Amino acid sequence: MTSHNCEQTQEQLSALLDNELSDDQRRALLAELETCAACTQALEDLRQTVSVMSGLRKSAPPTFLADVQNQIRHRSKGRFFGKRFLLFGRIPFEWVSLVMIMAMLAYYIITMQSSPTDVTPTP
Repeated sequence: MTSHNCEQTQEQLSALLDNELSDDQRRALLAELETCAACTQALEDLRQTVSVMSGLRKSAPPTFLADVQNQIRHRSKGRFFGKRFLLFGRIPFEWVSLVMIMAMLAYYIITMQSSPTDVTPTP
């Protein structure tokens, strides 16, 4: 079997394990696996990987988020998830940006109103 056929065969191994192949595709793939030791080994490796990974399915404990936040608070010495004394805690960048844009808009409007608009060029 050529390397190209091995690559095609190994690309279909996951679909074989997930029963996503048609009967004809399944028969053809199994026939190829009987003739190629490398593809058969790849199938066994994939089966072992799936078996090990399926044992890792555990849900997070209910206190997971709080525990992570506590660790972050402890390691960062309160810089994150710390007590907030201002209206929304630290002043977010978006609020500062909004204030700056409003100030620039007000400045622009004031300067445009004070500039002469009825100037005619002299001949």
